[in-house]
Amino acid sequence: MTNRKSIEYAQEGYTAAQAAVLALFAAGMIVGCATPPTAVPTSAPAAVVAPPAPVEPPKPTVVVPDLPPAQAKAQAQKHAIEAIDQLQNGDEAAASHTIELALAFDPGNELARKLRDQIAADPEKELGSVFFRYTVQRDDSISKLAQQYLGDRFRFYILARYNEITNPSRLAAGQVIKIPGKAPPPAPARAPARSPEASEPAAKPAAAEAEAAPAPASAPAPEANALMQKGVQLQRTGDLAGAYAAFSEASQRDRGNHDAAVARDSAKQALIRRYDREAVQAFQRQNLDMAIARWTSILDLDPNNQKARLERERATDLKKRMTEKFGGK
Repeated sequence: MTNRKSIEYAQEGYTAAQAAVLALFAAGMIVGCATPPTAVPTSAPAAVVAPPAPVEPPKPTVVVPDLPPAQAKAQAQKHAIEAIDQLQNGDEAAASHTIELALAFDPGNELARKLRDQIAADPEKELGSVFFRYTVQRDDSISKLAQQYLGDRFRFYILARYNEITNPSRLAAGQVIKIPGKAPPPAPARAPARSPEASEPAAKPAAAEAEAAPAPASAPAPEANALMQKGVQLQRTGDLAGAYAAFSEASQRDRGNHDAAVARDSAKQALIRRYDREAVQAFQRQNLDMAIARWTSILDLDPNNQKARLERERATDLKKRMTEKFGGK
């Protein structure tokens, strides 16, 4: 085939060398077209790469200003007390943030650490699976029950979680809750009066009756009843201090009068709440004298009220610093 192409190119006027080259080129083209294309191997499927595991974002770091140690401790205690109010109202998320803020100011703050532990702990593991039922009374609160049965009023939140109470401030009279531990023994019953026949010879029935007769009350009941009515009237007019004084005197004059004791304690709690509200409002207005006086009144009613004691110390410290700064003006 190459020779034939050479002859054809030579006939067309090409030289012998040119005709030979063109013939070879034409032959190569024909061979190239006749050769089937080589199959290109397909590449192996790409390996499936698993998506990276989600990375939990780090918790934000609480940044606090650099304060002198005494001021930092006072600020930490202030936030710890604020967290108590938030937990009392069932706002655990806000309380957790406030507690972390308190610990950022003072990592050793005992109250903040105690509150944080109650949020993180398992209530049943912490308090135990043994419990008894308790019916909430009119003047009860979670803090009071925590003080009575757990020995610490600030452990109120874990007691609330033990009972699945989301808002500890809404404890209601008549509500039945669980108290960890064994029920305390009932109060001993009064011994029945001895019958004359069993205690004395038959010849002395009058003496036996005199011995068995109860002692007279320290004051006649009508006086206590009059004081109770006075207390109710004062309470209706908003005079809680006067009502508390009247109920207290009635319970003193008639120690067996349960209604007087209940009314006294109820008026006391209402008075404490009023004083605390007035103290907070006075502190916000920078009326430190009134705030200190109201928190002092709370401590007169309830010497173990830790919140009032801490708030009064804070107000007293602020007043001292303001006096030093402004020269008593």
